[in-house]
Amino acid sequence: MIGIIIVTHESLGDAYRSLAEHFFPEPPESVMLVGVERTEDHDDIIRHILTMIKDADHGHGVLVLTDIFGATPCNAARKMVVPGKVAMLTGLNAPMLIKAVQYAPAATDLAAFTENVRQAAINGIIAITTPPEESC
Repeated sequence: MIGIIIVTHESLGDAYRSLAEHFFPEPPESVMLVGVERTEDHDDIIRHILTMIKDADHGHGVLVLTDIFGATPCNAARKMVVPGKVAMLTGLNAPMLIKAVQYAPAATDLAAFTENVRQAAINGIIAITTPPEESC
C-alpha cells in the first residue's frame, strides 16, 4: 500500500476529500490531508507533513499531492521528497486524485505509481472547442 497525503491551501483539500468519498465511500485510511493556512509557520507545516508521512507509510512509500507548484504547500512538501520513499505531484486535479485513491491500496512501486497517477492527471485534461455533433 502506498500512502497519500494531500497538501493544499486552506480548505481546498476538504473538497478533494469529499470528492474521493463520493467515489469511494470508505477511502483508504492512508489518505491524509494537510490544509495550509496563510498565517501558518513554514517550519510548522513541514513538521506536520513529516508526522503524516510517518503515519501514512506502510512500507511502500508515500505520494504527496499538492495544488500549485511553487506555492507554500508545494514548497514545504518538496523538502520531504526522498527517492523511493516519498514522491510528490503538483497540480492536483480530480482525475489524479481518483486514480491515486483507487490504486494506492494495491500499489507497491512508488515510482511506477507516481507516474501512473501523473498520467491520469494529464489524460483528464481535454480541450473541447466545438459543441457535440448531436444535440442533448
